Amino acid sequence: MSDKKNQPTYNNFDMTLEECRLVFDTLDNLVIIDENSRIKYLSPNMYKVCEAYNKKPVPDNVVGRHISEIHPATKIVNAINPGKYDETCFYFASDVTNIARIKNLYKDGKLVGAIDYDIFTDGPELKEFLDKVMEYSQKGFINLQDTFQSMYETSKKQQAIKYCVTDIIGTSQAIRSLRMQIGKIGDSNSTVLITGKTGCGKELVAHSIHNLSLRCKYPMIEINCAAIPESLVESELFGYEEGSFTGAKRGGKIGKFEMADKSTIFLDEVDQLPYHIQPKLLRVLQEREVTRIGGETKPVDIRVIAATNKDLWQMVLDGKFREDLYYRLNVVEVNIPSLVERKEDIPMLANYHLKKLNVRMAKNVHSISEEVMNLFMNYDWPGNVRELNNILEHAMNLCMEDTLKLEHLGSFVSRVLKNNVELDLSAESPLEEVRSQAEAEAIKKTLELTKGNRSMAAKVLKISRTALYDKMLKYNIQ
Repeated sequence: MSDKKNQPTYNNFDMTLEECRLVFDTLDNLVIIDENSRIKYLSPNMYKVCEAYNKKPVPDNVVGRHISEIHPATKIVNAINPGKYDETCFYFASDVTNIARIKNLYKDGKLVGAIDYDIFTDGPELKEFLDKVMEYSQKGFINLQDTFQSMYETSKKQQAIKYCVTDIIGTSQAIRSLRMQIGKIGDSNSTVLITGKTGCGKELVAHSIHNLSLRCKYPMIEINCAAIPESLVESELFGYEEGSFTGAKRGGKIGKFEMADKSTIFLDEVDQLPYHIQPKLLRVLQEREVTRIGGETKPVDIRVIAATNKDLWQMVLDGKFREDLYYRLNVVEVNIPSLVERKEDIPMLANYHLKKLNVRMAKNVHSISEEVMNLFMNYDWPGNVRELNNILEHAMNLCMEDTLKLEHLGSFVSRVLKNNVELDLSAESPLEEVRSQAEAEAIKKTLELTKGNRSMAAKVLKISRTALYDKMLKYNIQ
């Protein structure tokens, strides 16, 4: 066990004594002892286990007794004795079959006790676990012949994961619901249709679903349907055999669906899939088999995740998307909320991306000014999270200070002000009056954003302080 002395202290505890007792009583066969092997806690179901070992009743009051008096077969005492001990141990006695974990307890780097708790409490639980391991092994998700290498490779893969569910930033109800939905469907094999506006993070969600599944051992195959020329879509998706058409490569070519065997295939912008190709995708979804151009049909074990920023049902009604394919794709729909629907997440998103940009751009920008954050909160973000990230990166290139300010945002400020200015465009208003009204509204909005700081307002509006004062006097702005 590593020394905990120099590790940081986390603010991660808010439980009463009663709540702690509830947790302890729920853990299977939990034993806690101090450094002298005396019992600090014994879970209620441990009484039956000890009786099974001892063939006699256990006293009601066991606190303070040496563990060997109550449970002579326990291996927990090995943890507080000098030398190495087994953290995973097996208990066998008559009708008792237990597999337990033993851990040391440290306080300020000093050994103060140990805990022993069961992973499996009986034979049926262990059998159920081993049956599940065998099932996953037969499906290729676990390699029992090369366990350690497999675990090592998985560990390496985890370090190289592009996105996972923890990258979905936000505390809004919409985002909490999204993360919960991803958690529920991750281990399923059902086809998923991700919907949402441009820039919401559909790729991020697709990766999150894949990396919570048993298929995460294999890389997810990504395809942007809009980026493939129509003449090449079929060969890219389904592959071809040698000599199947003029220009075919020697030896043929494997398609993306075959590459995704035992994994997940992500079809981004699936609405751009040519109509004549859609029946072949439908067959893959229905039969889980693909046919190369000029070749034979082959079975594939894949999960399909598709994404679109269009209304697919409206495309069905317009005759641009097959109705049967729509139903096959829309087995589980995951809708990503737009940024305007979860504005309370903007400060967290902005600060999270700021930290990432600091690392990537070797910057040292610690904070975002209140004026900038106020501007962000008053904008509708048609480009969603992608637009927010792009604005921040643009500003970081201009920022040479430790705080991001309005003057670093460039034309974005005027764009927000323009969107927030309400003009009276009635027929009675001459053009000059409308211009004056717009100018006055822009000055008022800027002064609000800068909390009345006229020097900063002049910088944002790209005019001199004298010009600002003149215009404030002209429009009677205090």
